[in-house]
This record gives sequence, structure tokens and C-alpha cells, in this order.
Amino acid sequence: MERESSYRFPWRLAIFTPLMVVLFALALYLYNSMQPQLGLVLLAVTFAIPMGWMVLAAREADYNDSPLRNFAPRLTIWLVLGAIILGATQWNVDRRITYMWIGFALLYVGCGLAALRILSRRPRRPQLTALAGGNLERRRTRPNPNGGTHGRQAKA
Repeated sequence: MERESSYRFPWRLAIFTPLMVVLFALALYLYNSMQPQLGLVLLAVTFAIPMGWMVLAAREADYNDSPLRNFAPRLTIWLVLGAIILGATQWNVDRRITYMWIGFALLYVGCGLAALRILSRRPRRPQLTALAGGNLERRRTRPNPNGGTHGRQAKA
């Protein structure tokens, strides 16, 4: 499962970043142009893109102690909290939008759990051990010829 050390094109960055920017701008435009339902759906899809990005990054991880292991729950929590807050603000306006945000919150939780499950199936990083085996003795400090501590001269 050794990866090549050669340079690879960052295709996720090249595809997902412009896609997120375009979808976010389109969501804001549609929300402001009297189509708020479609704008909110596009906003939720825009927030789902980083979750898909995270699952793909988990699939490419070599070991299970990847930094993604700490990042996945944090991103999931923030997106779920945001979806719940946006759904709660729309409760009295249109309950369909609230249910949509609850569905996307469940999608975010599913993606976060999938990324963690993929990472937990990766092998552990090998533990490094000394070749000599055994403990090395601690190096003793030599006494100062001036009779004092290191770096100071004894007063006469």
C-alpha cells in the first residue's frame, strides 16, 4: 500500500473549490431573486461538498492516525449545528425547508461517520524501535576544572 512519491495533480482542489464557489454564489443569487427554496437547497449541497471531499481524503489516507481523524468530527459537528440552526430559523416560514435541513444534517453525519469508519480500517503506523535494543546509559557530565558549575568561573 505504498504510495508513489512523485508529484500528483491536486484534482480535488481543482474541481471541488470552484464548484463550491459557483454553487455558493448561485445559492445566494437565487435566494435573493425570490427563489429561496432553490437557493437553500443549493446552499445545503454546497455544504455537502466538503463532506464528500473528506470521505475521498479518508480513502486516500495511508494510516489510521491521519490528521483527518481529528478534523472529521469537528467539521461534521459544525455543519450539523449550522443545518439545525438554519432549519430552526425556517420553522415558522416553511416546514419543508426545515425538514430538508434535517435531511442534510443526517447526510453530514453519515459522511462524517463514513470517513471515520474508513480511517479506522486503515493499518496503524509502524512503531519505530531502536536497532541496538536496550537502554542507552545517560551521558555523565564532566566536572568543571574551575571547581564551579558549568559556564561560571570560580572566584579567587
